[in-house]
Amino acid sequence: MNTAKHFQHTLKFTAALAIVFGFLLISNPTYADSSQVQTTAEPTVTSPADSSSTSDSPSSTNTDPAAQSTQSVESTDTNTSDTTATQQSSAPSSTTQTNESPASSDSQSTDSSTENMSTSDQPVATPSPADTTTEQTTEDQNAVGNVSDTNSETAATTTPATETNKDDINVSDIGNSTDPAIKQSSDNPFINFFTGITSGIAASIIYPLVASRQGAQFISHFRTLLSPNRWDVSQNWADLDQKYNPDYVKTYYTDAQDWYDNRVQKETWEVPFADKTGTARATYIKNGDSKKTIIYGQGWTTEPEGMGRISKMFYDLGYNVLMPYTRGQNASDGEWLTFGNKDKQDWVNWINQIDQVNGKDSQIVLYGQSLGADTALQYAGSGNLPSSVKATIADCGFSTLPSLIYHLYNGAANSLNSITSKIGWNLNGSIPLVPFDQLLTAMNNINKFVQGFNLDDVSGITAVKNSKLPTLFISTQDDAFIPDSETQTMYNMSASSDKKLWILDGHVGGHASASNAVQDYMNNIEAFLAQATSQSSNDQLDVPAANTIAA
Repeated sequence: MNTAKHFQHTLKFTAALAIVFGFLLISNPTYADSSQVQTTAEPTVTSPADSSSTSDSPSSTNTDPAAQSTQSVESTDTNTSDTTATQQSSAPSSTTQTNESPASSDSQSTDSSTENMSTSDQPVATPSPADTTTEQTTEDQNAVGNVSDTNSETAATTTPATETNKDDINVSDIGNSTDPAIKQSSDNPFINFFTGITSGIAASIIYPLVASRQGAQFISHFRTLLSPNRWDVSQNWADLDQKYNPDYVKTYYTDAQDWYDNRVQKETWEVPFADKTGTARATYIKNGDSKKTIIYGQGWTTEPEGMGRISKMFYDLGYNVLMPYTRGQNASDGEWLTFGNKDKQDWVNWINQIDQVNGKDSQIVLYGQSLGADTALQYAGSGNLPSSVKATIADCGFSTLPSLIYHLYNGAANSLNSITSKIGWNLNGSIPLVPFDQLLTAMNNINKFVQGFNLDDVSGITAVKNSKLPTLFISTQDDAFIPDSETQTMYNMSASSDKKLWILDGHVGGHASASNAVQDYMNNIEAFLAQATSQSSNDQLDVPAANTIAA
């Protein structure tokens, strides 16, 4: 009898959901529109590189693997306007190095192909439809004179929606957005109320999985279950193009794994959290009498052994290596990941401890991959840095946290659409019952309630606008997690007068994989740091009174 009642209740619940879902499909074209072609998330931008990529490709003119991946182009001034940066949405079509520094011209003078590539490989900003429409309307008004109110109203209704730069999305701008890819919620009050509830439920499930210690561990273990070899050293060369010399990479990383596991001496360091709520811990590798240190920021769910292999490159370049574990991961305290927001404050203590160990000759370089890159950038942009901090290396960081969420959301929507489109149901870049703007708003509200800060407070763009440290930006074109366009956007908006952009093309290994190209990675970093560490800084360490400095 109980089984029969349970079955009846299940049928009633299923029928109710079917009625509501069917109503949404009928009344709102956002969720069901088989008559339109799927709207892509990113605007299409044409570039001269598209027509000359074959002739300008390093692989077509040079058979040396190192030379292929280290081709450089002349620098262009991208600091003149934030508007130019926000219009730019295309990435270089080949492995690209862009320099903007006083000494960059000297270092590039020996490259015979620099001038030939400078035009074709540089991204070209294309005016948005809104800009074109505005200019045309202005010209028409000047030519005709007075326009009637009726014609003005008609023109307003036909003006295209303003397209948002998908690499510079902020929660604070969501409500005012007219971009249908961003503002997906319905104007129908009933539908908007209902999807607000469903989006809140989705956010309450997603947020703990990505931001809590237990959730991140669960995700990591689940990914390992699906791909048991994902942390195996062989993954460093498994999907690597021949031009990056996978045989050398295999030899190097096999030795690096043994070096980290069995040969090098490791120390455990501790400093108090800046807000005195716990203890941050790190692995420190001393390199003889060296006074140079790399602080290696940890990525989301990155395992220490993976960091250990990569650390050997910096060790071989003559650096001590400090690998702090972020709040909520591995040996550090905390139950929530702060996405670098609070970790950057803890780095004040790490910097202080390194300077005490190495003395007045201490030189520090900030480095990180993925989330670790943003932690390094956020610290670099916090101001009042000690003179020992010389440079930042940001490998595949995100431009803003909402932009990262958008790209992941868009990828999920496209994957779902590949299924629904087979039955004539085009999702138009949205996930049924979970509009992007409502999902992002709900996640921001949860984050603010749990951790006390907004998602907009975690911004690589804001960080680079406030940092004048020499900065090397790195990414790969095959990164499906954080698109290389986010790295390029940060490079464009960086306030540093000594900055460099390096994007690797071809198959490198996906997200956070640039370090797989060991030879090119070390050569580029060594050349960048040789110049950056020769500069001096007049900044002095100024620690807020609320922060605790390690003894």
